Amino acid sequence: MAQETVKKESPLPAIIGWGGLFLFTVLFAWLVIAQLQSSETWDGKKDDAITLMKLYLPDGGTTETMDDLIRGYSVKAKDKDVYVGEFAWDAKQKDGPDYEVTLLWKEGEQHRVAVWRVNLDSKEIRPQGDTATELPKRARAGETG
Repeated sequence: MAQETVKKESPLPAIIGWGGLFLFTVLFAWLVIAQLQSSETWDGKKDDAITLMKLYLPDGGTTETMDDLIRGYSVKAKDKDVYVGEFAWDAKQKDGPDYEVTLLWKEGEQHRVAVWRVNLDSKEIRPQGDTATELPKRARAGETG
């Protein structure tokens, strides 16, 4: 009777494959959990984002906050017999501490919108578009329309 040789396969490739899959799963779960915890830390801070925007000092070293400028803007427009009002602030969380803060208002018969990106962690405020960029200058000058 002929001797049969049984070829044994090494378990090393299976160990490496399953071990790699296990490590990938653990790393992926850790990243997802960390991202969710980061979002939860900043979740529900809408009012903080709006307050930060209202207290923002546009163009650096002025003493007039954004809220002061908007109130003055409304008064100056009223002196010119132009209705400016119905100001409404809103904020939506975008990613972690980043919020998109929106100011809606009515100017005459037109509805206007200005949007800023507010980072609650670094306190950085970035205007998004011409309306948000120009609003402080227009408010100081009392320009409408």
